Amino acid sequence: MTTQLSSGGRLLAERLGALLGPAAPDPQPRLRTLAATEPATVAATDGTAPPLPAYVEHLLARWSLLHDLPFRYLVPDARLLPAESIRFFRLDTAWLAQLRAGALAVGGDGSRERAGVRTLLPQVTAAVTEQLPLVREVQRTRMSIPVAADLLAQVRATGELTAAEADIPVTGFLLRSALVSGWPAMEVRAWASDSLADVPSGCDPDALARLRPDLVVDLLRLERLSPSVLLALFRGVPRLVWLEEPPQSVQFGLEEDGTGWRVPIRDAAGREVGSVPVPMRTGSTVDGVVNVAGLAGALDAARPLPHPRGGAAVALSLLQAPSRQRFAASAPPTS
Repeated sequence: MTTQLSSGGRLLAERLGALLGPAAPDPQPRLRTLAATEPATVAATDGTAPPLPAYVEHLLARWSLLHDLPFRYLVPDARLLPAESIRFFRLDTAWLAQLRAGALAVGGDGSRERAGVRTLLPQVTAAVTEQLPLVREVQRTRMSIPVAADLLAQVRATGELTAAEADIPVTGFLLRSALVSGWPAMEVRAWASDSLADVPSGCDPDALARLRPDLVVDLLRLERLSPSVLLALFRGVPRLVWLEEPPQSVQFGLEEDGTGWRVPIRDAAGREVGSVPVPMRTGSTVDGVVNVAGLAGALDAARPLPHPRGGAAVALSLLQAPSRQRFAASAPPTS
């Protein structure tokens, strides 16, 4: 018994037959053959989909790190990110999965396309997760997409990538502040511990990263979205985030002390061992001019040296290291 095709089905079969080969006398067997073989075009015989090209995986990884996404999708209302504020967040994996699914299905919205996306999505999610640490390297032109793909293939072959690594969340912050434009080279560090025993407040971050690599939370993206907005993304959940002025911002300055100013007294190693008030010039046409000779005398009186202080010793007290702001997950200890 044969099934009769409608006029529309017969026309579709004839069109498919014209595309695939010489027209058959009866289009019904050809249409049934196409219907029987169609699922094989969606998935491979072993139930897995063929790998995506490297540039497609890289592009999906970029989107998973919020590249090329309109800012209004991240902050739909300016009141969510007021001036001089910082907001910490965690990326929603379900939202990112829908983003990738939409990108994969952009060629059509039929049942075949949706079935193909369902087949591809788990493998694409795993591949994109592995690509995330390499997106920043490609963006900074430290490697190309083909080189990143070859490196990732080598790592996959060694079996060093585990399923647990795919579960590592992506977190980050948005900072809206004059600091972003004032210090465009501001450094951002993230640590897995906020204990002062693990991460002392005045330590060298590079030295700490070498000694305790287990404390480092990798930076996936750091980019100025506008002159006053900075976006940072991390691979994992940091317990402590540092914002630090760039090293080249070392300068001379004074510390505010109520209505006046003070400078620290430093020993030969640069450690602070006290402070003195800063004298100002009197009778000057410009307010706030430091009496440098008087300041040197005040420092000599507070901490005498074998000889009177010269310009180098005064400059040592005026020297100000780059400022560092700590954001810790734990509440500070109370005294």
